[in-house]
Amino acid sequence: MTVAMARLEAVPGRGDEVEAALAEVAERTAREPGAVAYSVVRHDQVRFLVYEEYVDQAACDAHFTAPYVQELLERFADLLVAAPQVDFGSRVAGFRASTTA
Repeated sequence: MTVAMARLEAVPGRGDEVEAALAEVAERTAREPGAVAYSVVRHDQVRFLVYEEYVDQAACDAHFTAPYVQELLERFADLLVAAPQVDFGSRVAGFRASTTA
């Protein structure tokens, strides 16, 4: 599994916009072939963590080149205090329980 993890900090007062944009991308990502998981965690009013899993690097690359992801990255110039900090890796351990949430 290929994993992408991003840390984002919204411009003060724009956290709800960032949350809405990430929720929309999560819904669209769920329909991508090769997408396994996409989670958004909001720490406070401005800080977010995004965790994504893909079956392989090709699926991850396809996600990041999707037009709606590119549009979001462009919107981030106005919504975030700095560019997202993104790290990539491979999942080596863990589990995913079957839930509806």
